[in-house]
Amino acid sequence: MKTKTTLLSAAGLGAMLALGLSAGAHAQETTSAWKGAPQWTNDDMQFKVRGRILLDYVYQDVKRVAPLGDYKTSNIRGRQAFIGIEGKLNSYLAYKAEGGAVNGGAWAWDDVVIEYKPNDMTSIMVGNIKAAGLENLTSTRFTTFMDRGPYGDMGPDSYVLSVVGKVNGPNWTVTGAVQGSSLNNADVNNTATGVPGSEERVGFTGRASYAILTDSMKVHLGAFGRVRNHGDEGAFAFAGRPNTNYGDSGRYYTTGGIGDNDTTWGAEAALIYGPFSVQGEYADIKVKRLKTVAPGSDPDIKVGYVFASFWPTGETRNYDPTKGEFGRPKILNPITAGGFGGVELGVRYDYADLTEAYETASTAASRTLSADAGKYTAWTLGANYYPTGYVRLMANFTHSKIEKPLAARDVKANTFQLRAQVDF
Repeated sequence: MKTKTTLLSAAGLGAMLALGLSAGAHAQETTSAWKGAPQWTNDDMQFKVRGRILLDYVYQDVKRVAPLGDYKTSNIRGRQAFIGIEGKLNSYLAYKAEGGAVNGGAWAWDDVVIEYKPNDMTSIMVGNIKAAGLENLTSTRFTTFMDRGPYGDMGPDSYVLSVVGKVNGPNWTVTGAVQGSSLNNADVNNTATGVPGSEERVGFTGRASYAILTDSMKVHLGAFGRVRNHGDEGAFAFAGRPNTNYGDSGRYYTTGGIGDNDTTWGAEAALIYGPFSVQGEYADIKVKRLKTVAPGSDPDIKVGYVFASFWPTGETRNYDPTKGEFGRPKILNPITAGGFGGVELGVRYDYADLTEAYETASTAASRTLSADAGKYTAWTLGANYYPTGYVRLMANFTHSKIEKPLAARDVKANTFQLRAQVDF
């Protein structure tokens, strides 16, 4: 009932904004266009309702060394059901707000952004925002694979409350951000304790990208850096699942809550040559232990991926060098024009090494905390079918292996996933 109420509230907010924009601009002619959903424009003002529905089927066959035992599991679930609004008040101010239910859970916010653009090359944003990472900045609607793998779990921060500044040219970007915790997290509030005072987590992130553009090829190069402190929100834990958002990351591979603060350096690259593309990212996370909880020396965590994709139907991935990001693909022969649609095929390799978290632990309790800090490797095969640019059917198969410090805890998993997706 709470979700329904929130959905109605969001819809009501959208309707009021639409009426406000219309009333404020009655002297101008209002035009409409179809961008997956109706978009209204009046002079410099725009308003559009947005949303997405992602329905998944997941099957896992997990092999574990005795005495833990093997198991099989499957689930049909609502991966995402989001609704939101976006628009511009004028040529300088824009906004976006979107939220919904993830994996059948309670309502949570995703994008919530207020943007100020003093000129075409500069943007200042405040809200629940991403700031770095090539795949991280690519919307789930457009990623080649259904989930981002361990790099998405441990690399650049996803949606967190941030102040982000960005400048760009025709083929480069530079981004800086001050970042906190997620808008969906409760306040850290210790004022009622005997020692009042509390601090949220805080971090600083920077990213730069550069594109080499020719008539037949696009090459993306980028790098990012991040420093952050956990504040009073609990120590950082580094964990992942076998290239799926299904299940609890703690049962696969995790360092446990060991990080007081960390410094991350990452690199990203992509090549787009007609219907063929290659993309990869790698990061080294230098963790400073919270030694009152997890004594030992400070470990490094390494995580990365590389994948290749090919469109046998002739499309190409939609890369924007002014953003350093990938966007919605343009389907050459959608079924709405009597065509077949578009097909994308992909193969991916993922890697994460958490073993130093266990190896550098100096006490039995600290080693127990990081007993599942293993090395993860996985291969994924993917196929996507686009009837139109706003509808997608996906299939992924991942074979993964986790080698943990304690041999009796190794895990192998085969994960098969299907998705039906529509967005607007």
